[in-house]
Amino acid sequence: MTEEATAELGPDPWAAYLAGPESIPSYLTSRHAAQYRTVVDVLLATQDSSLTGMSFDEARSAVVAHLTTVLDSETARRLTDEEVFPLEARLEQLADWGVLTRWQEPARSGEDFLRRRDRYQLTPRAAALHHFWRTLGDDVEPEADIALAPRAIRERAEAFEAAVLAADYTSAANEFAQIKVQRESMARAARSWQRTLAHALAGRPEEHKQDLLWQTLAAYIAMWGEQVDVHSPAISAALDRLDTHLDTGVWRACARASMGEAAPESAVDASVERWREAWVVLRRWFDGPDSQARSLRRQLRDLVSPWARNMGILMGSAGTVSRRGDLLALATAIERAESDDVAWRLWDVTTGLFSARHLLVAAPSAEDQRLSWAEAPPAPIATRFREQGARAVAGRVSRAPSFAEGRRLSRLARQQREAGREEAIARLRARSGTRVGTWPPIDREELTVLLDLFATVTRLSRHGDGHDRTAVTEDGRWRVRLTEPEPGAVVVLDSPDGALALRDWHFEMTPA
Repeated sequence: MTEEATAELGPDPWAAYLAGPESIPSYLTSRHAAQYRTVVDVLLATQDSSLTGMSFDEARSAVVAHLTTVLDSETARRLTDEEVFPLEARLEQLADWGVLTRWQEPARSGEDFLRRRDRYQLTPRAAALHHFWRTLGDDVEPEADIALAPRAIRERAEAFEAAVLAADYTSAANEFAQIKVQRESMARAARSWQRTLAHALAGRPEEHKQDLLWQTLAAYIAMWGEQVDVHSPAISAALDRLDTHLDTGVWRACARASMGEAAPESAVDASVERWREAWVVLRRWFDGPDSQARSLRRQLRDLVSPWARNMGILMGSAGTVSRRGDLLALATAIERAESDDVAWRLWDVTTGLFSARHLLVAAPSAEDQRLSWAEAPPAPIATRFREQGARAVAGRVSRAPSFAEGRRLSRLARQQREAGREEAIARLRARSGTRVGTWPPIDREELTVLLDLFATVTRLSRHGDGHDRTAVTEDGRWRVRLTEPEPGAVVVLDSPDGALALRDWHFEMTPA
């Protein structure tokens, strides 16, 4: 049932309890959205230099100037013709939608009664919506001023602690305000990354989604990288120490210092409540192993496996799943062609659909050879001649080589290698918690995986208690821990490729 048919059944019962439709965004979905958006663009840009709105004549001049900067002068003149662009009707409609506020200047002379005195200004909600819509895009890079946010929050938290202990509540208020700004910037960046991940991981793998995943991972590494792990423990420790000092009196003193002694008690109470909520959110972000900062880092770490898997799928399917980009480029080139003839030539060259051509075919009799092509009857064209053209009379045409079988065998070999590696990993996991000297001979796949694990631990290990070495594999799946044996404990592992001499490590392999 359509929405129009549903409207005839009566009002929506939800409207009595929840917010209903908004008219302001209508200018973005209207048939003349390009015209409305241009008008709102110039009005929003004017607010940077003037707060008195724009008159009708100023709005028309600003629209013409704006179009001249993005289009050629002839196109701008044609688009601003009164028949194509009735500005008065567009402004009236924007005012009806609540996008504009309209008023009239007072008349101070007789001439004022003879001119148009209407002025227009964007409403605050419309200005905020259009500013958001203009800045909205597919860029996953957050603002650059949060690149050092974790370290900055740690330094500000320690300074906040020192100010509270010294009863310097003005400094404490300043430090905590900076902590709130940095934390909110981190939250905005995290929300942007998570929304991008949710979109890119939904549905089937596509090339542009893979690009989004990689850009998101690169943006996170460029912004924070290891900073969350490095600074979160210090931030959490500072928050724990402060919890015993931040009672209601301290919060009220900080709020009073930030607002001034003349601030009413109701405003101070509201500020204290906001600061307490910000403190709870701050602890939720950095305190504990399940904090939001570390949860985001785990999400980005777990992104590596699906990204690599999807790349394998795309490469296995020859890497091409859509011609959308090529078709959009062709449509853009045709739209920007200088004339219809040029546009048709672009289409013909791209698709190979050229106009008919006359072919020379031997006549069945000598008399017919005296007839011109305009007088001669149509000659039948064999199917082979239609498919191969003039090459049909020069022998069998060579066919393009097919690599389908080679790609199939390559995919099969890759799948077999992956299956063999997974089986070797499963056998090594079964030996977790034992010493290498107790192992039976290992096969070739187990030896390859074991050497890779030892190389990873050697390169990325972090020393734990005693002489332990621990590292997470590069795909983020396994955590390997090697405990050093007694000095001089050396064992030999037999394999089909020879014997491997190594120390008698205590081997542990668990999911990361």
